[in-house]
Amino acid sequence: MIRSSTTREAIIKAAIELFSEQSYSKSSIEDIALRAGVSKGAIFHYFNSKIDLAEAVMKNILATIEQKVDQILSSSDEDKEKIRQLVDLTIQYAQMNTDKPSSLEFVSEICRALAENNRYDFIKESYEKIRNKIASILRHAGIARSEIRATLFMITLNGLIHYTFFYPRPLEKKFADELKEEAVQVMFS
Repeated sequence: MIRSSTTREAIIKAAIELFSEQSYSKSSIEDIALRAGVSKGAIFHYFNSKIDLAEAVMKNILATIEQKVDQILSSSDEDKEKIRQLVDLTIQYAQMNTDKPSSLEFVSEICRALAENNRYDFIKESYEKIRNKIASILRHAGIARSEIRATLFMITLNGLIHYTFFYPRPLEKKFADELKEEAVQVMFS
């Protein structure tokens, strides 16, 4: 028998896989149950609705991202190196699912559905938490208007994700390295 936390995790994992393959709206609870190897009733034991499952998926994704960002920002590396590593992390995430056309779309789709259901605050809080940590790094480095710079950096990272979605080939190393250096120059100028 599968433990309850393992069942819940299997459901979330299956939902992420299906949403990234065929989008949130096209994935049914039945599809997710089949992929997770559980009954439809098991899904409703853990999640009252598909939007509850979507919220759990986004919380899972954001927790993973926040953990990786925290590892980078709490390291003993120089501030500029931390910014480079955040660009690297973004490139890794962006290029992870370039073979799945719905991979970026499903995140946007879930965010829209959560916003329409007044369940978006945790996403804003996660974004603000990361932005504030980046602002702290920039303040530490003596950068004026660190909050504005951190916001600009977050927008740049989001833009990089969208760029790789519309340009679905892996970024050449030289180009990625130039992007990192330019981001560092802009943030620390």
